[in-house]
Amino acid sequence: MDNEILEENIKITTDHLLELVKKNCWNIITNNRYHYILTDVNSLEYINLHELRKIKQKTNSKKTPQSLNSVVETFAEFNDDLYDVVLYVFKAKNNKTIIEIEYLKKSDLDPEYYQKIKDNSPMFHAKIIMPPHQNQLVKFDVNWQNNNVLNSVKKILSRFK
Repeated sequence: MDNEILEENIKITTDHLLELVKKNCWNIITNNRYHYILTDVNSLEYINLHELRKIKQKTNSKKTPQSLNSVVETFAEFNDDLYDVVLYVFKAKNNKTIIEIEYLKKSDLDPEYYQKIKDNSPMFHAKIIMPPHQNQLVKFDVNWQNNNVLNSVKKILSRFK
């Protein structure tokens, strides 16, 4: 896959992500002010999904967001090795939206499985992470993972409902 196709796939997936946010969250996302942070799935060590969320939150907070061009340049180094690319909203602010791009390389997979998928194009997905105990019919704050104190209070209150 060349860089132009990769960039176009990221743009399309970003649009799909923003549609998910518009449908499920009450936040207003500013158009065309997107920055990205990259996460290699295999670089994370965790025991369960709750721990993974905490680790990602902590490490991503320290990363410097970059432009789409920078992301494409970074991916150019291992473009043919990309297997799965997942976009999440990491943080939505008034003036910009930071999107996490979580990726998995083919070479990090089991060697037997690698032989089956080595010639496949990468898959692109857009996902949002819902807060625990969230009613699916009610819109929520896309930044819920960043508001630890507020979310702790909401979690306690949800137990009494």
